[in-house]
Amino acid sequence: MIRAVVIAACIAGGMAATAWAETPAAPVQVEYYQLRLTLPAGGAVKQTLTRTTQTETDGKVVTTRLNAEYLSQISRHPDGFRVVKSRLKNDFRVEGAETDTDRLELEKVMQAAASISDITYIADVSLTPLRVENWPQLRNRLKAAMRRTGAINAREGDAFDALYGPMTAEMAAEQFLPEDALLAIPHNLGLSLNNPYRLDSLINGPFGGTISARETLTLTAWDEATGQAEVLYESGPTREALDAYARQIRPTLEQTAARTARVRKKAPVPVGDIRLDIGTTCRYRISLHTGLVGRAECQSVRDIGQGDERRLHRENWVLSETPA
Repeated sequence: MIRAVVIAACIAGGMAATAWAETPAAPVQVEYYQLRLTLPAGGAVKQTLTRTTQTETDGKVVTTRLNAEYLSQISRHPDGFRVVKSRLKNDFRVEGAETDTDRLELEKVMQAAASISDITYIADVSLTPLRVENWPQLRNRLKAAMRRTGAINAREGDAFDALYGPMTAEMAAEQFLPEDALLAIPHNLGLSLNNPYRLDSLINGPFGGTISARETLTLTAWDEATGQAEVLYESGPTREALDAYARQIRPTLEQTAARTARVRKKAPVPVGDIRLDIGTTCRYRISLHTGLVGRAECQSVRDIGQGDERRLHRENWVLSETPA
């Protein structure tokens, strides 16, 4: 959505905009730069990914590292493109798991995911994933792979169905293709230099409900000599929005605590302070010739604290895409 709005603004902003006072003022010209996505002949793109995920729960830290390479075969589709994405390389490591059992369980899940070596999805004209093609079949393949690796047993199959059964093809694209969505952000953008474009939106809150958030795109560099541009992307709620959400959600949490206490016939546990930090930042270097991302460095923060409980979740990505 943000790309469509920005491009529309680009088209409108490229025209002379006249400001009127008592007498007509001179037209104000705004120079826009367009990062046009030009896919290579044959429609093949290679992606590289390094992702480090760190989760801290009440002082216990688990870090996972993934290094992977993919090849995407891209063809035209009425909605934009059809992408067949195949994994070329996959190296996954777990560090800091408290026990060997914890590490083994994580590795089983990743082994199951790694066994699904290809995924086909429909993307828009900027290569943003829209929906996974043949999602029910892919879901069944994933469930079978998790059983083979021991990530789930027969009884836990019901939990898998409860989690993934209601998931739509559109939701699956968001769940399983986050890096593709990150890489697509600067495709086909039209922006003026050092003039941030902002879009307000709503995101799901960690305790239910929604939080007001803002997405910002800024073209920070455009260099014809090197054939590269740089874009900064920032997304997330402001501190004021997070504090407002904490105040709004507190009565719901207190009611839940009271109901739980009645069931257990114990005194209610105080909700305590609610502390939130949520946001994503990406810095892109983009080829002016292809519109592909030569390098992206992204960081995501999702820290949630309630009373004495604390869960910190950080993800860092280094991404690239090149013609294959």
